Amino acid sequence: MEAHETENIVGMREDDGSVKCRACMNEEDWNILTQENAITLEELESGESLFYCDYCEEKL
Repeated sequence: MEAHETENIVGMREDDGSVKCRACMNEEDWNILTQENAITLEELESGESLFYCDYCEEKL
């Protein structure tokens, strides 16, 4: 992903289905981030899904 696209990223979906928030993501997570596994601000604002980080247990 390009740098300007990452501003809207609030978290990611991992291969096992777990969710990781932006604060818990490490450099490796950012390297493997794709449009398919990214959770964006627009997705949160749509209100269709509610996401919680499986690491810190905070709401995204």
